[in-house]
Amino acid sequence: MSWAVPLELEEALYVAVRAALGDAPLATAALTRAIVDRSTRYTSDRAHLSAPPDRTGDLAARAVFFTVTDAMKIRIPLAELANRSALPAHRPLRVVDLGAGCGAMSLGLVTAIDDVGITAIDRDTAALEIGAAAIRALAPRATFTTRTGDVTKASLPACDLVVMGTVLNELDETAALAVVERALGAVTDDGAVIIIEPALRTTSRALHAIRDTIITRGTGHVFAPCTRRAVPCTALADPDDWCHEDRSLALPPRTAELSRITHLRDSGMKFSYLVLRRQPLALVDLSSAFPSALPSATPAAWRIVSAPRVAKGKLELIGCSDRGRFPLRLLKRNRTADNRELERTDRGEVVITTEVPDDARVEVSGAITRLDPSKIR
Repeated sequence: MSWAVPLELEEALYVAVRAALGDAPLATAALTRAIVDRSTRYTSDRAHLSAPPDRTGDLAARAVFFTVTDAMKIRIPLAELANRSALPAHRPLRVVDLGAGCGAMSLGLVTAIDDVGITAIDRDTAALEIGAAAIRALAPRATFTTRTGDVTKASLPACDLVVMGTVLNELDETAALAVVERALGAVTDDGAVIIIEPALRTTSRALHAIRDTIITRGTGHVFAPCTRRAVPCTALADPDDWCHEDRSLALPPRTAELSRITHLRDSGMKFSYLVLRRQPLALVDLSSAFPSALPSATPAAWRIVSAPRVAKGKLELIGCSDRGRFPLRLLKRNRTADNRELERTDRGEVVITTEVPDDARVEVSGAITRLDPSKIR
């Protein structure tokens, strides 16, 4: 499924930044320089992550580039929750945006649900003010209350959702886990904690490890992206492996031009995420998703965690399920009307089949069901 950032979201942030910082940081040369610098600090110079050479320029880059390109990431877990009737019915929806920054997660949220009351917590007061101004312009029905504070210490009000965008990777392992468990303690029984992190190997694997600890301790249940309920996370078996999303995204004009100039965020949304609930609920209802399964056959839901790999006479996709992590392979000679949907399957979708893996792969020859859990219905 393709996603698009609303033009109104981009415009709201530009207006907010211009009012707060003036025109100079939005000049193309200054802005592109700040964007590239921030990207470098996140990917290869993390020792200087919190020490930008120009704080005003960095704030402008965060607001009108990274906030715009990140905002729609939250729409994927929101859609997955909605499709399983797992979004709390309470309205206005009570949301805590922890480590809100310029409000990327909140802005993405209000493009889907504008009847919300958001408490945004961050140590950067200037960023919160930009986010508040943008929210007021984009979603007048929403309320956006800001609190300046440290995410590792701030008390969290009772709420329906806690959202965190690019927060945990800036904390050590102990502090990150404590933040997640405090968030789980703040949400209602039908609520959820949504965590979005960069799609880097190190930051993604740290999120996988938190997943395993939450399951092992019994402090929460994993709703997404996993269809696998067991530990360990299969991506942790190989130190060079990690699980992340890569989704198509259409950017609004000014952000698209900055992406072209900097060669950043020009291929869609790449991120890792985790959705936790206090009550267990599977991402996919197998009983309704694969009704044709024979009574003696147990279907498995495979989350596709790779792009398709096509070679002569075969197609392979890496899938993860309760049965492990295996390539799902469809040979040309085994292709039928009941399994050709595998050829249209992409990363992030779910394939349901009754076939079991051998030591190396799942050989698909029978019927499959293909689902996109994030498709807006």
